[in-house]
Amino acid sequence: MKNIDIYTEEFNLKHEQFIIGCDAIEEAGLWDKEAYGEMEAFYSADMACIIIRLIAADGRITDKEVDYLNENFGFDYDLVTLIDAYESSKEALGEAFDEFFVKGIELLESINAGMAKAYRALLSLACDIIIASDGVVTSAEIKELERVKALFA
Repeated sequence: MKNIDIYTEEFNLKHEQFIIGCDAIEEAGLWDKEAYGEMEAFYSADMACIIIRLIAADGRITDKEVDYLNENFGFDYDLVTLIDAYESSKEALGEAFDEFFVKGIELLESINAGMAKAYRALLSLACDIIIASDGVVTSAEIKELERVKALFA
């Protein structure tokens, strides 16, 4: 079994556990749905932004990366649609997103430190899957990976 397959299996298990944790936190009344919406959706959207940034870090988006995105993260993009989505939102995925993202991690930490740790592990696995997904790891991808991982370290 290839490393990416192992990462994917681990990601799927940890993601399912994270969703269960989100539901438990909401049921306990610890998450402000009116302010943030559904907890799972809030953190999934942040994760999607990180994933798309990594996919585009080398200046190209490949069919193989789109396939991994769809298969492993539950999306339904084709290559052209993902490129268009990235191009139309790449400014929003910059520094302003970084601040929002870090605040989201801090919010989760204040609610449940164990869930914050689980989310960081989930993000790290997602990053590893995406970086390895097209079989070519460029210096630009490594630089973006290090920058992104520093956001949730």
